Amino acid sequence: MSTLLLYKEIKALNRDQHKALKMNAGKGCEFAAGTHIVPLAGLEFFQAARSYPILFVGEGEQLSPIALLGLKEGLNSFVDDSGQWRSNTYVPAFIRRYPFVLAQSENDEFTVCFDEAYAGWNETEGRELFSETGENSEYLNEMIQFLQNFTAEMHRTRELVSVLQELELLESRTLKLSHVSGETFVLKDFHAVNEERFLALNDEQVLRLNKAGFLGWVYAHLMSLGNSNLLFEHYLANRPDQTH
Repeated sequence: MSTLLLYKEIKALNRDQHKALKMNAGKGCEFAAGTHIVPLAGLEFFQAARSYPILFVGEGEQLSPIALLGLKEGLNSFVDDSGQWRSNTYVPAFIRRYPFVLAQSENDEFTVCFDEAYAGWNETEGRELFSETGENSEYLNEMIQFLQNFTAEMHRTRELVSVLQELELLESRTLKLSHVSGETFVLKDFHAVNEERFLALNDEQVLRLNKAGFLGWVYAHLMSLGNSNLLFEHYLANRPDQTH
């Protein structure tokens, strides 16, 4: 999965060229209304598992965890008509970092970039990125720290996937969702932990997962799968063709 999902016009942030730039976050999360999946870091599993199905998508080395936000491509069930994220629901870090992103060069140097297409950019109101003397604002420094932490956690998440693959715990799955109305939906083309294989791990393997901090993440992932039916209910209740 592309880690640049949501981004349209990525530009490197330049303190001279963008000195007057301000970010008005008043648009809420309209930018995410058209995405039904977002990458998820393992550290987020505990909070995300309360609201979203956490699935693994992709193949081989590209396999990665995502939060499923909608059952139809282009539909995010957690962004309302006013562009706000559903209240009392965890907002994934991938969403919270937007419109910023770190670009990594071949020699592992990082550059702070931003999506120039974001509707909140202006030079009159909002959060300043630079001071009058051209120094990073407190807000920008906080965002850079957030980006660095997110990048580190995504690297750790790749280690999780590697271990799960090594232990042969991930399997291709198909899930049939059903509603009391009789309607059904088949969720396919994803991977999940095979619970039987997971419970059959020996003590050394379980200890390995635990010491790496991955054991709790696996349980959170398994627990999150129960959110699939809740997502289906929300999808049925809010379809454009739904009659009341």
